[in-house]
Amino acid sequence: MATVNVVRKRSIRVNPVLRFRFDYWLLLAVAGMLVLGMLMVYSTTFDYGLRFQDDATYYFRRQFLALGLGLVAMIGVMQFDYHILRRFSVPILGVTLLALLFVLFFTATSDLGAQRGLYNDSYQPSEVAKLAMIIYISHWLSSKGDRIKLLTYGLLPFSVIVGVVCALIVRQPDLGTTALIALVSFTLFFVAGADWRQFTVAGLLGGSVFLVLINTLPHAQARMDAYTQALSDPNQASWHVQQSLIALGRGGLLGVGLGESTQKFGPLPFAHTDGVFAILGEELGLVGTLLVVALLGLFVWRGLRTAVRARDSFGFLLALGITCWIVFQAFINIAVITAVIPFTGIPLPFLSYGGTSLAISMIGAGVLLNVSRDSALQKRPQTSDVRERPKTTTSRRGKRPLASDRF
Repeated sequence: MATVNVVRKRSIRVNPVLRFRFDYWLLLAVAGMLVLGMLMVYSTTFDYGLRFQDDATYYFRRQFLALGLGLVAMIGVMQFDYHILRRFSVPILGVTLLALLFVLFFTATSDLGAQRGLYNDSYQPSEVAKLAMIIYISHWLSSKGDRIKLLTYGLLPFSVIVGVVCALIVRQPDLGTTALIALVSFTLFFVAGADWRQFTVAGLLGGSVFLVLINTLPHAQARMDAYTQALSDPNQASWHVQQSLIALGRGGLLGVGLGESTQKFGPLPFAHTDGVFAILGEELGLVGTLLVVALLGLFVWRGLRTAVRARDSFGFLLALGITCWIVFQAFINIAVITAVIPFTGIPLPFLSYGGTSLAISMIGAGVLLNVSRDSALQKRPQTSDVRERPKTTTSRRGKRPLASDRF
């Protein structure tokens, strides 16, 4: 008879070093954009601070505070199991919807005719809605499985969910954020396995609604008219676009020097928010803009890699959604500044001034790093000491370990 070795079961312990194993390339991409962002925030706001607050560092300090809060939140979400977000996806979206409703009914209209923020625009629920929708849609799609191909389980409820959130943001009005949320949601819907006919119908319906909004909302129609006129005559482009192109052209290859921009002192509106990429191009030149594009490319590469290596559909959709959110938003901002698409006000992730946008973007990056760490832990040995590896129990032939001992 074969001799059977009795092996005492040992508790499996995760190597403490692996608990802090994150995607350092992804961290590098985020850190690089944050450093550039803080430099550009100070460069574009010190004049505003002196003129309106009698303090050159006023806006920089506000952004630095948001950076600190975002960093704490980012480190926090990197530590726990991201699957907890599945349990809280409905409350997160519910609170976000209530905040969007509160903005519409209980806040005053700003000087620019919009209702977007609370506490003197310090908190903007539409920025939170980007991440809240990704968490909820990832949970919802991952729980449906193949039933997503059915009309009653797929397209109809999906359209209602996305439609309600987008309708509340359109009312602010904010077409840029609305288009971004719809685009990311439809991307996840398609990747999750939706039938191509459903996806086509959803795309046609969404495109039709968007065209109606453009032709209905006065400010959107004016921007579209300015864009179509600029295609035939660049001199007919909107003032914002013209000044952005002047800033980029003035920067040349190496730029005029950090802090030496002239466009930020009045000619370019909202230089610290929507137009930060143009000022960066003016002060750091083509080299600076290519550096931003390279950091975004690195973020996309590591984000897609994280999504592919996720161990379940929820992690896959969550990582993909966050990656698409950041890259789509960056593409829209840069395309507007370079006059590729009609003007719409949307911040450049990690670089533009705006506390809510910065903090939420950092939380999204933290969730992405959480998913990458989870996939790394699943592929690493789980014992902290090689000497604790149990002996394998062999069969009569003495060559292959038994199934019960392959752990």
